[in-house]
Amino acid sequence: MKRKFPLYGAVLAGMLYLAPTTASAEDISKHWAYHEMNYLITNDLMKGDEFGNYRPNDAVTRAEFAAFLVRTLNLPASSSQATFSDVKKGDWYYGVIEQASYHGLIKGDEQGKFNPNAHINRQEMAAMLKRALNYQNINTSSSPINFSDNARIAKWAYADVQAVVTSGLLVGKPNNQFAPLAQTTRAEAATVLYRLIHLEAPEIGGKQYTTTNYSYDYSSVVKKQAANNPKVDGAGIFTASDALVSYYVHPKSVMQDSPSFYQFLKLSTVVNNLSAKELNEKVLANKGSLAGMADAFIQAGVDNNVNAIYLLSHALHETANGASALIKGIEVGLDSSGKPVMVTPENRDSLTDIKKTYNTYGIGAIDADANKYGAERAYTNGWFTVQDAIIGGAQFVKDQYISKGQDTLYKMRWNPENPTIHQYATHVMWAVIQAKKIYDIYELIGAHTTTNLVFDIPAYQGQSSAPSLPNASKQYALDPYIAGATGKATTNLNMRTYPNTADATSIMTNLPKDTSFKVLGENGGWFKINVDGQEGWVFDDYVQLENGLQIVNMNIMLNVRSEPSTTAAILGTVKPNGFIIGAVDDNGEFVKNGAWYQVIYNGKTGWVHGDYIVKL
Repeated sequence: MKRKFPLYGAVLAGMLYLAPTTASAEDISKHWAYHEMNYLITNDLMKGDEFGNYRPNDAVTRAEFAAFLVRTLNLPASSSQATFSDVKKGDWYYGVIEQASYHGLIKGDEQGKFNPNAHINRQEMAAMLKRALNYQNINTSSSPINFSDNARIAKWAYADVQAVVTSGLLVGKPNNQFAPLAQTTRAEAATVLYRLIHLEAPEIGGKQYTTTNYSYDYSSVVKKQAANNPKVDGAGIFTASDALVSYYVHPKSVMQDSPSFYQFLKLSTVVNNLSAKELNEKVLANKGSLAGMADAFIQAGVDNNVNAIYLLSHALHETANGASALIKGIEVGLDSSGKPVMVTPENRDSLTDIKKTYNTYGIGAIDADANKYGAERAYTNGWFTVQDAIIGGAQFVKDQYISKGQDTLYKMRWNPENPTIHQYATHVMWAVIQAKKIYDIYELIGAHTTTNLVFDIPAYQGQSSAPSLPNASKQYALDPYIAGATGKATTNLNMRTYPNTADATSIMTNLPKDTSFKVLGENGGWFKINVDGQEGWVFDDYVQLENGLQIVNMNIMLNVRSEPSTTAAILGTVKPNGFIIGAVDDNGEFVKNGAWYQVIYNGKTGWVHGDYIVKL
């Protein structure tokens, strides 16, 4: 049951004594705490100063935070007098401190002082919040906390910190720190007050919402992620546009409690009372190699303290519902140096200790060749049965992600604490797709009514309002390194609004054979072209480029160098399977220097090694 806290316009009257104002001279719409602050402002809880400023980054004093709690809880007046030696009648905070002391919300130090004008730190705030919960008769459980600075939390505050962190009122700082001595800003205090007002009582089947604030600016995060080769599709073929990345990175792009919202579900908790029989019948039936494997998923969850419903969802997603080659089993053997190598007809006789391997969660299955690298990783990890892959893979996910703080699908995909570093997937929809599967499983077996769900929603600095999902034609990035090349249709060729042959409505026009056009860029084996002022996409299999070079499919970006030498300066890089313009001589032949091809890169002359290109 959700606790209802009375809302009173005087809640923040004691907080710096800011006078009411009808308009703010300060724009807080891009502040990370805008949602929480706006709620308080809308409900007449937060007032601006005489200039209309809310000063979200100003530090809060102990007296001011006491005023928050007293008026939020609507504490009755007290006839007793404040007993602290440094709190005098006439001080603006005398009344609220009198009330807070009488009702047990605050305590003084060994000298009998309250230190009202000292800035409140996070462990002091935790102590006041725990007493506020006690006053409201909200029973709180205390789970172990694993912050990297646990040892810095004072002994007198440790239990209170445990309780308020478990309840979701306070969350950690970046780098898995609690920062017990850090000061609290007005924005942070408003956020905590918002959580207190909306606190979900810890009951079975309840939901709890927390927000973690990150130091990165939202626009810089989108820029970093967009430059990290994100994909439109699960196959890893098409690079996503900045607009599409922006949509999926933004935490507010999904509605609260919607299926997609489950990307914020914390996964570091065992789901109790799961029935293997029910999961096998309702979730895993007809799911190929995963059919009947519910016991393994439940065991993996218990052994690793991980949500087993998430493990099921992850496995179903990565294995295409139990039908992928990686879950059906791929043979791998050892080469002469003892290195695991996927078996092919050509290398079988040269390999030893050949075994069939299984990979449930796509671990190590990079886009360049998912089956090869995923199978070889499985061999290294000893996953020679489906059960091995389920349980062993769960331990890998726990050790490498969940235990390191990436304990939601969103954090695994986008890593808001360190964007682009140590991310699980490239598909922009990876977290959302799995979130929907998790939601569906919870609904299907009724686990949402018997399990407490905790959601951890990220917030970035300068986070604007959520963008709209771009239409299909705006979802694909444009690799410009082939821009300026001349192409010709080798057959009658459909030009489309976006690179997808499955959508008949995307056809703009049909280009007759031998139609010439200018190439604007490339994405996933498609060219964006300009024909008589009209722009669209065509499949490169049906295009002849006059001077185009295609990069081979490999695991790394190809360096473009200033001279035909591996020691020459690097001008930039070209992605695997991408294109670049080759320089040609008067006879139309590519200019070469030994094994090197001369290319045009961003309007400048450069060189790429011939081992990594395919002449078109």
